[in-house]
Amino acid sequence: MSLQSSPKATRESVPAHWFNGIAWIAITLFGLLLISYGRYDHQTILVNGKKSAEQLAEHTALVAEGTLDSTRNLFSAMKFLVQPPMQEKSLDSLAIRHGLLSLQAKSDYIMDLLIVSRDGMIKHWTGSGVPPDIRGRSYFASHAEQENIDLYVGKPLLSLVHKGEWFFALSEALRDDEGDLTNVLVAIVDVSLLNQRLGSRMAIPASSQGLLSNDGVIYTRTPDHALYVGSKVSRSHELELVKAVNYVTTSITASQLDQKQRIISFRHLTNYPMVAVGTILVDELFVTWNKLMGLFISFWLILSAGTIWITRRANTISRAQHEFATIDGLTGIHNRRSIMTTASKLERSQAQAGSLSLLMVDIDHFKAVNDRFGHLVGDEVLRQLSETLRSQIRSTDIVGRYGGEEFLVLMPNTGPDGALLIAEKLRKSVVDNLKQPVSVTISIGVATTTEHDTTLDRTLARADKALYQAKNSGRNRVKVA
Repeated sequence: MSLQSSPKATRESVPAHWFNGIAWIAITLFGLLLISYGRYDHQTILVNGKKSAEQLAEHTALVAEGTLDSTRNLFSAMKFLVQPPMQEKSLDSLAIRHGLLSLQAKSDYIMDLLIVSRDGMIKHWTGSGVPPDIRGRSYFASHAEQENIDLYVGKPLLSLVHKGEWFFALSEALRDDEGDLTNVLVAIVDVSLLNQRLGSRMAIPASSQGLLSNDGVIYTRTPDHALYVGSKVSRSHELELVKAVNYVTTSITASQLDQKQRIISFRHLTNYPMVAVGTILVDELFVTWNKLMGLFISFWLILSAGTIWITRRANTISRAQHEFATIDGLTGIHNRRSIMTTASKLERSQAQAGSLSLLMVDIDHFKAVNDRFGHLVGDEVLRQLSETLRSQIRSTDIVGRYGGEEFLVLMPNTGPDGALLIAEKLRKSVVDNLKQPVSVTISIGVATTTEHDTTLDRTLARADKALYQAKNSGRNRVKVA
């Protein structure tokens, strides 16, 4: 019976195996097609998103330039009030004030207009009462101190007259034939009204518009203008690039204002020291794409669920076994066995010969910490120290728990001088950062492999000896073997 059934079983297994192979090929091809389509569609959405961000920046630039150009036109009329042509007598103060008020009424974004004398006193203005002292304001001081500045664009400031309101000043110097300052014409621009102009045509969901100075100070931002006006963003690379190269640059990066991933386009204004910004929230761009891809992926997962589950299960077991064998359970860094295995590999590598440095790190008075505060606090100190070491070392360095409160740092391609610098950096970082739940310090012994070290153990022994020298010298210090 068994001899007769074996050929039958063999014959039935062939088509089953063939069918499984065809099924997996089909699933794989479908997955590749899905990936290709997803990438193409994703890229198309990003390209369109960049165009939208650039359009927002362009719109912002046009509004800002139009506002500034209109403000500069006011200076021509203001100059006429101060220096009327073809007249022997200048206009009296009442006529000048009337003229300034007339100009202000035609420009809803103007908070005030000022005519300032050469000594920094406001001679005429649209405000009421006693004029404020503006001699310390940059929109006057820049003209008084530098002869080559005729037009000045100030950064956003809080008004001395209109309490709680932000403005920026546009000012122009008037000089006599000898180049001496005679007057400064000042237009105080209400940034909240400028903000309303910027947002009046914005219709792209989850987008924003902004206007920055060349060094990143925010004039206005839509939305949340009141929250960000006057603050500063650190975008020196983009601001220098857009100012020096092609006036426009666009990238995908995290916003410094809301920490969300955005497409951000910077456009430098043509004639003014300002940068217009348009941003698009990346997550909002991909809402529909995410839903569609979710449906496709769900269908693909249903077709291949069994194999995926088995593969993931095997990978999970493998990862768990690997972590159990190589990772210290308390600190999450290499355990003793793993760090020593890694050290041996580095030692045997010809590329690392003579340039492998070791740092033997020990927590000072750690037993006293356990005795006084308990082992839970001691464990937390070990975890924090591990994280500090891991965050401060270079990407090529490797840290592991050597045992108890001792740690070992492997530094390939590093001589004694470089190892000493990094060791001091680690020691200082621990002093500065490990203050809770209890302040601790570390001592470090440094050793570098030499031609006299026939084995790694000799280098370790020298690092250990240097560590004890650091301990005996008062702790919280570094000693080099």
